[in-house]
Amino acid sequence: MKGKELFDLTKIIFEKPGEWADVTNGEKRKNIFLLNRRFSIKYPLQANMLQLNGINSIAVADFWQRFLSKQYKKTPGWMFLTGSKKVTALKEAKSTISKDLIRDYSKVNKIDIKSINDALIFFSEDMTKELKSFEKMQKSNEK
Repeated sequence: MKGKELFDLTKIIFEKPGEWADVTNGEKRKNIFLLNRRFSIKYPLQANMLQLNGINSIAVADFWQRFLSKQYKKTPGWMFLTGSKKVTALKEAKSTISKDLIRDYSKVNKIDIKSINDALIFFSEDMTKELKSFEKMQKSNEK
């Protein structure tokens, strides 16, 4: 009989909370690091507090199950990491924005360029729209 793996456990946590009692302590212990890492995407403060050395990993797994099963009835989208297609699309979107535009935006809004580049990575759609809007404003002011 094969034990439950990471994706089996996440499905149980979010979609089948009644089956949590069937998960063995060994399976919880084996997967807690990766579960904690995934849950830190949405809940970084809680995950940080639950990664202490020597903490009871079984109790941590039980906490996450109780905490998340009350809030979600299906696996939330934030659990899925960005795939290679999306990363490629993000890089293409970033490449269409000139460095001059980023520099001008940085000067006008008094934001460092690194923060803008980070925003392009983490909030690519919103930041790209913002920069495109800024570019249109620049062009209309030049006329």
